[in-house]
Amino acid sequence: MTYSFLNTKKPSIKICGLKTEEEVDVAIGAGADAIGFVFAEHSPRFIDRSHAERLLLQLPPEIMPVAVLQNYGDLHDFSDWPGWVQLCGDETEDMISTSPRPVIRALQWDSEKICALDRSSHIEAILIDGSTGGLGEMFDLDALLAIKEKLSKPIIVAGGLTPTNVRDVVLKLQPAAVDVSSGIEVSRGVKDPTLICEFIEAAIASRST
Repeated sequence: MTYSFLNTKKPSIKICGLKTEEEVDVAIGAGADAIGFVFAEHSPRFIDRSHAERLLLQLPPEIMPVAVLQNYGDLHDFSDWPGWVQLCGDETEDMISTSPRPVIRALQWDSEKICALDRSSHIEAILIDGSTGGLGEMFDLDALLAIKEKLSKPIIVAGGLTPTNVRDVVLKLQPAAVDVSSGIEVSRGVKDPTLICEFIEAAIASRST
């Protein structure tokens, strides 16, 4: 399967933490490139694997499903996952190397760790957040801008993004992709269809600026 995620005109758009058929339909219709399904049980966006499998049936071939994991026991449980996995915990390089699917490594902003991950042969992209994930906290964009030209991996920007600021963030950083979860919610774990559409519309508009 060849996905358009990270291969389209920048930025690709990942909508994360979807739990319902309506949310998935809205994201697809609005133009998302990837959809994240959260399997971390402590998260308000958690769904189990059987629930995710039902939602996967809605995805057209070009939209990539991302399994969002945090300190998951055995990554080989996802050997039959049709898309990529996103690792958000304390996974070591050795554990990352065992993944049967391509890996997005997510981490809270840390320039030294990001530069070290950039040398890894076991990941496809680096997702940078302002928190440990899902809290809507933005990191220092200027600090990333200062090192971005040194990085070879595609960079996905997350944390604190909303329909009102995503365009400016894209124009500033020119990331490979943007990722949103809390910025399109009316309460923790509850997505707003209007905000989903507005976020994707704003992100798409930045491609032609």
